[in-house]
Amino acid sequence: MVLQHGFKAKAKRLALEVRKELNLGPNDEIDPYALAKLYGVDVCTLAESGLPVGAVSYFTTVGSAKFSAALVPIETGCYVVENHTHNQFRRRSTMAHEMAHVLLEHEFNLLITDDKGCRSSYSVAEEEAAEFSGELLIPWEGARWAAFKRWSDDEVAKHFNVSIEMARWRMNSTGVRRFAERARKRYR
Repeated sequence: MVLQHGFKAKAKRLALEVRKELNLGPNDEIDPYALAKLYGVDVCTLAESGLPVGAVSYFTTVGSAKFSAALVPIETGCYVVENHTHNQFRRRSTMAHEMAHVLLEHEFNLLITDDKGCRSSYSVAEEEAAEFSGELLIPWEGARWAAFKRWSDDEVAKHFNVSIEMARWRMNSTGVRRFAERARKRYR
């Protein structure tokens, strides 16, 4: 599936607007939990969810890969139930993904995120949320800044507090390293 024409530019603009609301620039680490709080989205863990003990036990042990988070509608709002047993990078990425759905005002009944991504009948919304969550975590401008500093994926990951895989994906998908290299060649 391909994103609608102009979506990436929209995501860049919206991510920078959201960051400004949190008093952050494009080079700053974003806290997806602070973002949820800003937008009135409550977050609870599986342990706090009120789910049956057996379900919580399953999703926090042998079935851990089957559940990362769910965006649950409630009255006129929503809340997120997250798997607290996942590492911090996965939880931050998952929270950014769920907040992307909120910020993009995707219609939903129930969205569940697992190791294969978010499960919903609307695949365009999933692609948009994946792209936008990446833009929230490592904005194009922040990635470009890191590329001009010649940072490795590991350095980018540490700076933005994301996994190396997320850093690698953003640095590659944005094309910022090629951009920076061409700029360096022009100025030599």
